[in-house]
Amino acid sequence: MSRLSKADASWFLEKMQKVQAFSVLSNSELMHLISQMRNYEFKSGTTLVNQGESANLFFIVHEGLVEVSVKKFLFRNKKVALLKSGSFFGESVLVSNSKRTATVKALTDTSCYVLLKPSFRFMLQENPLFKESLRTVFSRRKLQLRNAWYLLTHVRYVGVRLRE
Repeated sequence: MSRLSKADASWFLEKMQKVQAFSVLSNSELMHLISQMRNYEFKSGTTLVNQGESANLFFIVHEGLVEVSVKKFLFRNKKVALLKSGSFFGESVLVSNSKRTATVKALTDTSCYVLLKPSFRFMLQENPLFKESLRTVFSRRKLQLRNAWYLLTHVRYVGVRLRE
C-alpha cells in the first residue's frame, strides 16, 4: 500500500474527468477524493473481492486487467465484465448497504486505487449530483448482473430439458 504520487494524482484526475459518474465533481472535489486514496498491488490470479462479502472499499483500476463474475448455484460462474485501466468497481456497496454482488479477480498483475467508504460517503453527501450519477451506474450494473443470473438459470433449465 502506498500514497498516491503527483503523477498518479494527475493520471487519476485526467481519467476520472472522462468517467460520466465522476465528471460531475469539481477538480477540488476530485483532489479531495485522491488525497484519501491508497494504491494497492495485486498479483495475477488474486481475488480482490468475493461475491456476498461485506465491504467498505471502492476500487479504481490503475494498471492491469480484472474479471468480474457472478456465482449461481455451487459451481457455476458467469463472467459479466472485464475491467481495465480507468474502470472502477465497488460503488454498489458504497451507494447502498448491500453485500458484494460479484467476485472480482486480477487476470494480470494489477494496481488499484482504493477508497474507504467513509471518505466516499462524505463526497456523496457533499454533492447530490455525484450521488445520482453513481446510482445510475449502480442501476445499470445491477441490471447487467441480473441478466447474467438469468442466463445462468436459463442455461441450467435448458440443460435439464435436453437430458430428459
